[in-house]
Amino acid sequence: MSTLAKRIIMGIIGIPIMIWIVILGSPYFTVFFAIIAILALRELYLLLTAKGFAPHSLIGMITGFAWMILMGVQGEHAAHLLLLILSLAGLATLSLELANSYQEQHAPPAGAVVSTLGGILYVPVMLSNVIVLRSFEAQGVMTPYFTNMNMEPGAALVIILFLGVWAGDTFAYFGGMAFGKTPLMPHISPKKTVEGAVIGAIGSIGCMLVGTYLLIPAFPLWIMLIGSIFLTVFAPIGDLVESMIKRDAHVKDSSELIPGHGGAFDRFDSMLFAAPIFNGFLYIVSMW
Repeated sequence: MSTLAKRIIMGIIGIPIMIWIVILGSPYFTVFFAIIAILALRELYLLLTAKGFAPHSLIGMITGFAWMILMGVQGEHAAHLLLLILSLAGLATLSLELANSYQEQHAPPAGAVVSTLGGILYVPVMLSNVIVLRSFEAQGVMTPYFTNMNMEPGAALVIILFLGVWAGDTFAYFGGMAFGKTPLMPHISPKKTVEGAVIGAIGSIGCMLVGTYLLIPAFPLWIMLIGSIFLTVFAPIGDLVESMIKRDAHVKDSSELIPGHGGAFDRFDSMLFAAPIFNGFLYIVSMW
């Protein structure tokens, strides 16, 4: 079976499941994305290990999982607990490196510390914006925009975010195959083209506007247009950053977890950049 056929089959199966989990909300949504974050973080750590950085994977994965779950809880003491687990992760990583210094042969401590803590910031912390977005509650100037809806505001916004990222990837993939001539960044991702990126951006913006019109009828489309433009700039950057890391590690995919798509890191690389940008944009709009 070709890679394209596997992509299509997994899309047909995976997209409805993903939307169903979004609509279900917590705790299912939170736990699902906590697992995704840990799988992606593990794949990142394996790539970094291949380059000799020796991250403390167990510390990073436990910290990342706890971070994602606490972001879903958002209780009275959540902020203090989030600060505590990051501090403990840093403390544990640095303490282990100090202990390792007694060994005659060990990986450079700076690489271990930076790769461990950097991986936490890169994957679970950035991806946790999806969990924050799912818990979105309309307030202030945003309140009138979320009336007469058939689902929770946060669920609708997450689905629109997913639409933007998925459509961008899909349109860029097929647009690049059909019309791609000008390499985008050949030293990082030789198959990506400028034409594909432009078609992907147009498709992403269009799908986000249609999704907004259908799911949040009262939401001003001009506001979502601005948000979608930001997303179409940063989502491909997330893809390219992951491609840069994989190319440096001399691998094509971060793993073979998802047939036709590679690993969790491959599948959610764009989301790591898109989610914070979209979440931040909506936060700024709500402060107007």
